[in-house]
Amino acid sequence: MTTYTPYPKVVFAGAVEYADNTISSIGISLGRRDIYEQAQPGIASVQLWTDADTALNVNLSDSVDIQIQDSTATYQTIYSGIISDIDITLDAYGSVGSVAMYNITAVGPLSLVNKHTTGGLGFAKEFDGTRVLNILTDVFLQDWTEVVPTLTWDAVSNIATWANWDGTNITLVNNLTTDIDVPGSYELEAYSGGVTDALALVQSAAQSGRGFLFEAPDGSIHYDSYDARATYVPLTLTADDLLAAGLRQAAQWAEIVNDVTVIYKNDAEAYAADYVSQQSYGQLAGSRSTTLHNLVDAQSQAEAFLESRAFPRTYPEELTIPLHSPTVTDLTRDALINMMVGSAVYTQELPAVFGTTFDGFVEGMNWSLTRYTADLTLVCSALSETFPHKVWLQIAPGVTWASYTPITEEWMDL
Repeated sequence: MTTYTPYPKVVFAGAVEYADNTISSIGISLGRRDIYEQAQPGIASVQLWTDADTALNVNLSDSVDIQIQDSTATYQTIYSGIISDIDITLDAYGSVGSVAMYNITAVGPLSLVNKHTTGGLGFAKEFDGTRVLNILTDVFLQDWTEVVPTLTWDAVSNIATWANWDGTNITLVNNLTTDIDVPGSYELEAYSGGVTDALALVQSAAQSGRGFLFEAPDGSIHYDSYDARATYVPLTLTADDLLAAGLRQAAQWAEIVNDVTVIYKNDAEAYAADYVSQQSYGQLAGSRSTTLHNLVDAQSQAEAFLESRAFPRTYPEELTIPLHSPTVTDLTRDALINMMVGSAVYTQELPAVFGTTFDGFVEGMNWSLTRYTADLTLVCSALSETFPHKVWLQIAPGVTWASYTPITEEWMDL
């Protein structure tokens, strides 16, 4: 058993720190809800106490780093963003004292992408990772041609440098080319649609490539291609790690899709259907719009989408770990503190009503912090949603096991 206290602190503008009793609570949300969407900018909500006559040194667009201690009492950053909202309320004021509450909202680096446009010069036919890198390069990597020719030095802030021009996140810029998987897994059609919102375009590329565009705790932006997840080693969670109370799963008829259309280049369509599922649940159609260039890729995605959605797959979509629990080991606690969305997780310690075993990926992370507690909720997807494999009802009744190669074939490979 290990004793652990997170003692969170918040660092504004790289230098101004608030911790201890100044912090009321902190909530952080990163990533996405499922694999059928891309991540939105991460959000952090920070509540700080002060007295009415002591203003806190926080300003809009200041950088925000939220840190907690690991098992060695070393501070690790679990969120980086910028201040988007500051709301101050006076909870108490009188002769015996006063209490003011700062409610601060921060947004992650994807919000910077959302504030830019791209596509004016178009993009050539290229793979998804290359498209993502080219869009983000256009957004974040400035060059002289992007500076207004008539701009004079006296119109520029005296704190401006080329590194922080346009309010750019320097950590993001320095790591951009190494944090994006190139070339990717799927070839995308050329883009010639003109100037458009950069976030929408880069998310479209990521979703078409079945990849994951996300924010890391240090404020960098990453792109994992579809094939990247096959190499991830899962973090194993035990019964001592998981908070059993509140576990929930929901099998939903609305999520079943057994009639699939994938739209690709020039509005062409690829189609797949599961007639056994249709006999069981009715014909339930769904479609996906992509920027894929090739029919073979569109057909492959249609069949994969069908295979993962034709029948209900039930598992707890959220796993909660109280890091302050003495039953959580230091090794697991530190691994969770340093975890990024997209990581793999595994457990065989779920209650029987949840199927006992779960194997999948972390799509989102939600932190709830006080001075003494740290609860982390992992929003998960099953392995079968990323790398689909068949259920019994999807095997044709006339198929015999002898038609496979039992020495080398496993059920998960089918």
